[in-house]
Amino acid sequence: MSGILLGYSLVFYFVIKDSFFAACTLAYSVLMFYTFMIIRKSYNIKVLVHLYMTYAPLFAGFIMLDFWRYSAATAMWLLPVPLGAHIFLGKKYVYVYAVYIFLIIVAVSILNRFFTFDYFALNDVNVIVISDTFVGLVNLAVFLVLLYYNEKIMKVKIEENTHNRMGFSYTDNQNKVDVNFTNDAQVGIPAEFIEKDKEISSEDENIDKYIALFEEVKNMVETKAYFKDVDFTISQLSNMLKSNNLYVSKSIRLNGFSNFNHYLNTCRIENVKKLIHENDISRVTLMYIYTESGFSNQSTFNRVFKQIEGITPSEFITMIKTKENS
Repeated sequence: MSGILLGYSLVFYFVIKDSFFAACTLAYSVLMFYTFMIIRKSYNIKVLVHLYMTYAPLFAGFIMLDFWRYSAATAMWLLPVPLGAHIFLGKKYVYVYAVYIFLIIVAVSILNRFFTFDYFALNDVNVIVISDTFVGLVNLAVFLVLLYYNEKIMKVKIEENTHNRMGFSYTDNQNKVDVNFTNDAQVGIPAEFIEKDKEISSEDENIDKYIALFEEVKNMVETKAYFKDVDFTISQLSNMLKSNNLYVSKSIRLNGFSNFNHYLNTCRIENVKKLIHENDISRVTLMYIYTESGFSNQSTFNRVFKQIEGITPSEFITMIKTKENS
C-alpha cells in the first residue's frame, strides 16, 4: 500500500501537476511504512489492520472532496476495504466497514453540494482519465493481493485446526495407512441435500464451511461414538449430515487425515488406548477392548494399531505396565 501511494504521488506531481496532493500522498506513504516498521512487533496485527482501515478511508475521503466534481471514480479506493475486513478481521466487520465507507461517500457527496473545494486548478480535465485508469488498475492489484493473502490465511487456519484437533497423535506418512480398506467414493447427491451442498461447493471461498462440516463429523463419529459401529460407512455419515461423500471426505482430508477410514480407525485406536488405561488388562480381555472400539477381528485391529501407533498392541500394553511399575 505504501508503494501504491508512492505511485499515486507521482501521478499527482507529473500528470495532474499538483504538488500539494503529491506531497500529501508521499507523506502518507512514508508515514505508513515507517510507523508499520516501528510498531509491527509491539502491537497485535489486528490492531494495525483496524487502524489502517479507519484512517485510510478518511484520507481517501479528503482527496475525494476535490476530485468529486471531476470524477467519482476516486471512490474506488474504498472498495477493497470490506474485502480486507473479511479476510483479516472476520465476517462481522465487513458490515461495519461497509457502512463506514458508505457514510464517507455520502458525506463527500453532500459536502460537494454545499461547498466548493478547489485545492488545485485542473487545466486539462482529460488527465482525470489517466488518474481514473490508474485507480482502477491499482484497485485490481489490491484485490489480487488480498485474495493471495486470503489463501495463505486459510492454509494457516487449516494447519492450526489440524494441530488442535482432538488431541490425537497420528502419523503423517500416508504409506502407513491401511491400503486394504476401501477408499472414499463419491455417490449421487440426493435432491433434498443439494441446497446444503451448494454452500460448500467453492474450494477457495468456503474453507470455513469444510471446517464447520468437520465439526459435525466429529460430533457424529466421536461424541455420538459411531466409530464403535463395525459397519459404519461414509455414506451413512453423509446421509446423517445431509451432505454427500465428496464434501464429507474433503472436510476430513483438510483436517489431516488421508481418508474417512484413516479418521475412523484413528478414533477407534484412541478409544482402545483409553480403555487400556482405564481398565486392568489382567482382568479385561483384549478382545473386549477392540470389539468395544469398533474392530471386528484381532488381525485387523493389530494391523491398524501398528500402522497408527508404530508399535503392536502387546508392546503398547507392556510399555504401559512398565510405566505403572516404575
